[in-house]
Amino acid sequence: MAETLSLEGKLDLSVVPQLHDDLMACAGKDVTVSLAKVTQLGALCAQTLIAAANSARASGHDFRLTEASDRVLGQLAAMGMTPQMIMEGSE
Repeated sequence: MAETLSLEGKLDLSVVPQLHDDLMACAGKDVTVSLAKVTQLGALCAQTLIAAANSARASGHDFRLTEASDRVLGQLAAMGMTPQMIMEGSE
């Protein structure tokens, strides 16, 4: 069973608890996280995505990040990351 989670807006400290809850609701499933509507990705939300990806992999499930805009890709690059690094566990 797979889950799709569509994130949007500014992902900063204020949304970490909700992001965590949303990701925990997907535990035990393959997860696809759409970043198509994300305008800003802060470090703590990126860390939350990393933890979710690590947890999914540890339980034998897929974790995918899709549709990241150039802006979000640039923000990840500034943190030394790519979506692939998060998905594959190379953070």
